[in-house]
Amino acid sequence: MLGFGREDKLTQDTLQQPKRAAVLVCGVVQGVGFRPFVYRLALENQLAGFIGNDTGGVTIEIEGAEEQIAAFVARLRSDAPPMARIDSVAVREIPATGEHGFRIVSSQVLGQVSTGIPADAATCADCLRELLDPADRRYGYPFLNCTNCGPRFTITRRIPYDRPQTSMAAFPMCAACQAEYDDPLNRRFHAQPNACWDCGPRLWLVGAKGEAIAADDPVASCIDRLLAGHILAIKGIGGFHLSVDATNEAAVMRLRDRKHRYGKPLAVMVRDLDAARTLCDLTAEEEALLQTAARPIVLARALAGNGIVASIAPGNPWLGVFLPYAPLQHLLFADSRVRALVMTSANLSEEPIAIDNDEARMRLAEIADVFLLHDREILQRCDDSVAALVDGAPQVVRRARGYVPLGVDLPMEAPPLLAVGGHLKSVFALARGKFAYQSQHLGDLENLTGLEFFKESLAHLMHTFEIEPETVVHDMHPGYLSTTWAKEWAQERNLRVIAVQHHHAHVAACMAEHRINGPVIGLALDGTGYGTDGRIWGGEVLISSLDTFERFAHLDYVPMPGSDAAIREPWRMALAHLHAAGFDVASSEILQRLHATEHEARVLVRMMERSVNAPLTSSLGRLFDAAAAVVLGRRTVDYEAQAAIELEGLAVDEADQPDDNAGNGTGYDIAVIPGDWAKGEAARMNVAPLWRGLMSDLEAGVSKSRIAARFHAGVAAGFVQAAADARAASGIGQVVLSGGVMHNRRMARLLRMGLEAKGLQVFQHRRVSPGDGGLSYGQVAVAAAMLGKI
Repeated sequence: MLGFGREDKLTQDTLQQPKRAAVLVCGVVQGVGFRPFVYRLALENQLAGFIGNDTGGVTIEIEGAEEQIAAFVARLRSDAPPMARIDSVAVREIPATGEHGFRIVSSQVLGQVSTGIPADAATCADCLRELLDPADRRYGYPFLNCTNCGPRFTITRRIPYDRPQTSMAAFPMCAACQAEYDDPLNRRFHAQPNACWDCGPRLWLVGAKGEAIAADDPVASCIDRLLAGHILAIKGIGGFHLSVDATNEAAVMRLRDRKHRYGKPLAVMVRDLDAARTLCDLTAEEEALLQTAARPIVLARALAGNGIVASIAPGNPWLGVFLPYAPLQHLLFADSRVRALVMTSANLSEEPIAIDNDEARMRLAEIADVFLLHDREILQRCDDSVAALVDGAPQVVRRARGYVPLGVDLPMEAPPLLAVGGHLKSVFALARGKFAYQSQHLGDLENLTGLEFFKESLAHLMHTFEIEPETVVHDMHPGYLSTTWAKEWAQERNLRVIAVQHHHAHVAACMAEHRINGPVIGLALDGTGYGTDGRIWGGEVLISSLDTFERFAHLDYVPMPGSDAAIREPWRMALAHLHAAGFDVASSEILQRLHATEHEARVLVRMMERSVNAPLTSSLGRLFDAAAAVVLGRRTVDYEAQAAIELEGLAVDEADQPDDNAGNGTGYDIAVIPGDWAKGEAARMNVAPLWRGLMSDLEAGVSKSRIAARFHAGVAAGFVQAAADARAASGIGQVVLSGGVMHNRRMARLLRMGLEAKGLQVFQHRRVSPGDGGLSYGQVAVAAAMLGKI
């Protein structure tokens, strides 16, 4: 047998006997330059054989000296190309054939797909040098790429990842490109999007009414128009961007008006890392995150006086900044006059991003002044990803371009599953075996347009990975469009259906990411989730395993007067919380702070007292909304979590001062009222003392930033105490943090510091979003664990 890695000394006679091995490498090994890498590796080790793509990954047969085969197998992992991700390497000995030379053979479509499509990757350094080199044949070509970079997921129809399976099939290569493509020693060997000026996609400009705009250089004309204050719709990798000059206030406000995006921050693209440093106070970790192949939008602390107009991120200390990831974007910034450009999804608020030329002209005609189009078809809509540094480590906020469709591993084997996620920040997940494949960010499932995007993306990933779900998993909320659709779709196909409670899914997602089976103490902190008692949860302390959970503690219930209206109008939640805490909400002082009238207060109090359109909630997100309404006077919001984001931002310059909730810190008190866990009675966390402290500080003239910091410290301390009580009752020492509130940097830090001070081990999300974008991954983990016990 082959003695790979064995320490015994091989005899000369053994080394002279040729051996042959079959090697199956699974993971992201197609479209990443893996075959030419193996070809060169085989030549270096004087091995014969062949390599080819198939639906399981890449299949290799190698023949030669046993020592050389062992060295070859070891280097498959250690020296793999930068875009490759190796999940497994299986080696078995087969009879030697006496073959000479090493070959790259045609792809085989055999068996069930178990390999992955690469994610789209930013332009590599070699391609960027060619793009900007006047002597290079691809100088200024906006679609150049190689095996180390360029579009992948967004142009691929199915596995195996070969040119006929991509939208580049429409562009026959010229002789020069074909020669590169066929040469195993060339950087563009089997680079499926390979093209040049003579054979590849092209750019052109049209006006808002579809009229052609003559331009010898469409990119140069685009730059002139951006600098003149025009709004450009620019077709990119995964869809269109709407772009304006980020230093032009009038242009930014015109874009907001036309897009109906009045308060939500806009992302800004800059030339390079040096330019990003002039906009934001970047840490080394944020700089590294900006430069990854995924090139996400990174939420970083904006510098005062950075030259970017205030209307880009109003009331927000963080700026979403990112670097060019496509050749066309690099060309825009090659003009020294361009400093920073708004690059936001080309859609009306909450609609899917536009990808098709005709679709874009129709949907964006009232927004864009000019369209920069190209003729390479985008097969999958894919927004820009968003990431942030949270408590010292990168955290995915929105998982899309650059990350999708890379699989996220699971701590157990999953049967074929579809998990449909939630309602907001919709992301579904397909799973089979050891991996879950999450879709790109789909937006909010609030209308048929969003549902069509959901179904379109699902059909694509099911086809790509050849996963036919046997079970469909959904949230418990009966009003979610995803829940309704999942039940109907499963019934049509006679499939098993599993409902997973929202906050259990959040906790399970963090558990699965860290390969913890449980039990754990789970802090699930967010805005809205349907509870097992039919109420709206969101401030939860759970005792959880992957397949089951119990509720140990929660924030005291308060009414949501007006139901969903209380989310859009935070003053309603403030009035409800103050009323529950015993304040006279009809007093002139409170009405003034809430910008409310006496009549409005009376109506809301009647609604709450009579339980009319005032469902009960334990949501921490709604508590944040209420505090923002009182402290900031925030009566309404323009986008989800705006009030909470602004409250966090208000405290950004205040020092972290964890509160132990026993008078030794600076936070407002939360009273943790014990329950009887053994009898199923959850503890309650009463926030009336918090409100008394907060209102007293307001009356005393304490700075709003200090009040915001004390609010964060008190909330964190209350949940730390509840978790400590859970440890005392259960003996469990591991805590996972999940839910949308975990995007809050200050809360994540304070919770982790407070929990560790109590001797608890803390786990936070890194590869999967803690918000609803990670919900489907958690649903997969719960369902797989449940089915594994059947």
